[in-house]
Amino acid sequence: MVLTLEKEKTLLVDGPARVHILSGKTSVLGALVEAGKEIVVRKGKRMPFEALQGSKIELVLGDSASYAEVEGSSIPPSWREAASEILAQKGSKTILVMGGVDSGKTSFSTYLANLALNSRYKVALIDGDPGQSEIGPPGAISLGLVKNPSVDLFRLDAEGLVFIGVTSPSRKTREILDALRGVKKEALQKGENFLIINTDGWVEGEGALSYKIRLVEAAAPDIVVAIQSGDELAPILSELANIRVFVVESPRDIKRRDRETRKLLRESAYKKYLRQAKLRSFPLSWVQIDGDLRLDTENESSLRTRIEQTIGGRVLYCEETPDCILLLLGGENSLNQEEIARLESEFGKRVTGLHLGEEEGLLVALEDAQRKVLGIGTIRDIDYERRTMKVYTPVEQAVSRIHVGCIKLDSEGNEIGWILENF
Repeated sequence: MVLTLEKEKTLLVDGPARVHILSGKTSVLGALVEAGKEIVVRKGKRMPFEALQGSKIELVLGDSASYAEVEGSSIPPSWREAASEILAQKGSKTILVMGGVDSGKTSFSTYLANLALNSRYKVALIDGDPGQSEIGPPGAISLGLVKNPSVDLFRLDAEGLVFIGVTSPSRKTREILDALRGVKKEALQKGENFLIINTDGWVEGEGALSYKIRLVEAAAPDIVVAIQSGDELAPILSELANIRVFVVESPRDIKRRDRETRKLLRESAYKKYLRQAKLRSFPLSWVQIDGDLRLDTENESSLRTRIEQTIGGRVLYCEETPDCILLLLGGENSLNQEEIARLESEFGKRVTGLHLGEEEGLLVALEDAQRKVLGIGTIRDIDYERRTMKVYTPVEQAVSRIHVGCIKLDSEGNEIGWILENF
């Protein structure tokens, strides 16, 4: 269909859809989209096309897609004011964007990045949300360099990546904070002078309060932009000192996403980074395994002996952390509650079991000798006798380390759950 969009009106398009500007001039989050340009709106995403002049637009809608025309701009006045003041301050700067779930953090980050690019800044964006990643794969903290105006940060490639292995920030706060420090340092070393840090939506509760304060300390921003619809960020903002804070509103036309849509968006990101994956086999003597599964056999024999004396000879492999013991069980073997209780009493820590084959599909990061992430993959299987691990991955370079996460995918890259989350 072809629509005529009058000046100062906005077309809201919910994907999957293809938008072709036939004539006129529009803007999407500060990025100019002129006649002849074609934009793809991903499923689960909403994109606002603001008419800077009367425009004709060809719109092709996919299954479940929709559109609506609204008066005026979708950019709140407080966004324009905050962006104008931020850009008026000369020199290099780091801006941290925080807000709840579906508050508009990514839209504001995109908008500010586009305006900064137009002001001749060298713009970098850190994606600090491991659950709803836009730049890198889910379960990671990533860095994107914004060289051209962007309508969708998903189109950026990750220039830097730190694999966390979970999608919930509450599970690995220390690892996320360390990753933010490292990725920020990398961005500054690349010479970027306008750094935007987009954060996750965990903002309510004591755990969130403590985490967000520590996150601000780790990121050391010059400016914080807080997006809220009420006063939900007040407990966090009251703890921030000596930092310029801009409080802005959430857009009236923001798209609210259910759990299934969030999962769909994560899966599209997994698939982006798993394209052209092939099966590779790694002898465990050649690579170091770490993360949520370490496969370190140095002390495994003595530990297994103690466990088998307690529950019998049913353990294929075991490993221990300061907080937990993981047991790999074969065949139909399992542990009952009484056996788990005996083990936990014997070792004074939590015990969790994993059956042979359950490790298939676990998301991993493959790293070089300097711990640079080369890409991601999924475990096909682990041969505990031959001491090999097979991984589906597009990575072709030499691998020195494999970092195992908790996220489990099927063979098509669809998210099917978590394991090892208590280990």
